[in-house]
Amino acid sequence: MDNFLDFHALLTIAGILAVAGMAHGAIGFGFPMLSTPIVAMMTDVKTAVLITVIPNLAINVISVLRGGNWRHSIAKYWPIAIYVLIGTLIGTHVLFMLDAEPLKLFLAAIIVLYLQQNKIRQFDWTMIKRNPNKAAVYFGLLGGFLSGTVNVTVPPLVIYFAALGLESVAMTQILNFCFLVGKSTQAATLLSSGTFSSPFLAQSAQLTVISCAGLMLGIHLQRKIRPETYQAILRKLLWLMAIVLAAQVAWHYLH
Repeated sequence: MDNFLDFHALLTIAGILAVAGMAHGAIGFGFPMLSTPIVAMMTDVKTAVLITVIPNLAINVISVLRGGNWRHSIAKYWPIAIYVLIGTLIGTHVLFMLDAEPLKLFLAAIIVLYLQQNKIRQFDWTMIKRNPNKAAVYFGLLGGFLSGTVNVTVPPLVIYFAALGLESVAMTQILNFCFLVGKSTQAATLLSSGTFSSPFLAQSAQLTVISCAGLMLGIHLQRKIRPETYQAILRKLLWLMAIVLAAQVAWHYLH
């Protein structure tokens, strides 16, 4: 598959991934939530997922190891990562069965879901506490499916872990562990299918270095950024991305 990016596209995407990595370092997650929609606006969802899958792997490994006591967090909640893996396998196959434009609309819907999760969490989620193992199946499969199709796993997993009352460090670690499992599965599936060309892999490796540099800067700046300020900016940016993605789909089908 010829999916090599030209120099200008590569340079622009490098800037996007550097900013997304910095944001991830500042709050502990968010790299795919920021990077995928913006790259998708430039190209399409399939290209966005492909070019960011290896940077995602590196970002997730570093994030899992941060904060200490990560083995305890993973030992307690690892089963949900298995369901994320299964969902990712399904989602990755679906990704290459569908046209790019519906996937853009799906991604926009997922962003809106993420932005509205505080309202959604006001619903009665006590069923999660009553049946955490059964709920893990549903939320893990959904998170994995979203990971495989539009590179976004956060909304269902955040709802699940928040309902269980996880503290922030443990939540960040297990979220990134789930992301790591999902992205590893996706990368293996894509590699085995011959989707990546060698030049494209080389470009993705270069972008991985840039993404990790952004992550390190974000970690350094983490203590200097007021979380509420960052969250306000992030929400506005995500709303803008959702609107632009939906507008692109409308424009495509109307013309």
